Amino acid sequence: MKRNIILIAVIIFLLLVIISGIIIYMIFNTPKEKKEEPIKIDKKLMMVSVGDSFVNNVKDSKKICKLTIKLEISKDVAELVTYREPEIRDRINALVRGKSEADLEGREGQEKLQKEIVALIQKIINSKGIKDVYFDEFIVQ
Repeated sequence: MKRNIILIAVIIFLLLVIISGIIIYMIFNTPKEKKEEPIKIDKKLMMVSVGDSFVNNVKDSKKICKLTIKLEISKDVAELVTYREPEIRDRINALVRGKSEADLEGREGQEKLQKEIVALIQKIINSKGIKDVYFDEFIVQ
């Protein structure tokens, strides 16, 4: 009888040790919340619109393409971009008019067009101050 009580006490003690170990493990190994770093703003860059929307016919199609573009540019070329805006708009219109439906299709088509617009504007203003092009609106109907 005394032996059974000691055996039960040892089993209960071992269960308490195992449960305590699991609880301690869970407490100390919970993933820590990562501190969210605030978004850093590069004060040397700015966003500008290139006029209103671009509306063009799609090459070899009865569809039209409507684009609204924002440029991410360095502040030192902002005045030049504003001064050359009519030429920039004209060249973007010519570029988009030369695109077929297949060229404008999907994410790949949009990304390719963005890269072409960046290269086109960099060539016009003769500067690498154009960082990126963003589409506020991209519709082909």
